[in-house]
Amino acid sequence: MAKTDVMKNRPRQGEKSELAVASELMMKGYGVSFPFGHNHQYDLIVDKDSELYRIQVKTAKNEDGNRYYIQAEAGRYDRKYVDLFAGYSEDEVSTFFIPVAEASGKRQRVTYTDLDEMGSDENRQRANHISKYRFSEAVERLMR
Repeated sequence: MAKTDVMKNRPRQGEKSELAVASELMMKGYGVSFPFGHNHQYDLIVDKDSELYRIQVKTAKNEDGNRYYIQAEAGRYDRKYVDLFAGYSEDEVSTFFIPVAEASGKRQRVTYTDLDEMGSDENRQRANHISKYRFSEAVERLMR
């Protein structure tokens, strides 16, 4: 595939990621809405227990085996308009959700390495482990 073909398909990848995240959340019983138009910082609105959460969906890329990242520059998204980043990968790993308030730098990373395989307690505490970045856990941190 030529580079120009890949460039043309980038919006399609984003749309696929948005639909996959919406589908995953709906299968878990949440209401999901899409904003009309493209003038919003968020891609999805999720209804959980009558609370609405605005989510910016990003396609996650693999980095170092069990670690995935999304390109989401922390300062680019306003917490008044976006609550969570969602990272989706077609690699069959679960989608991760990062509160925008916790984002730092240009890349947001999550590891899927088993906690028992991380060696030290320090490594486990420092790791952005997927167990802390599932939808319910990320939403709980928003409530604090």
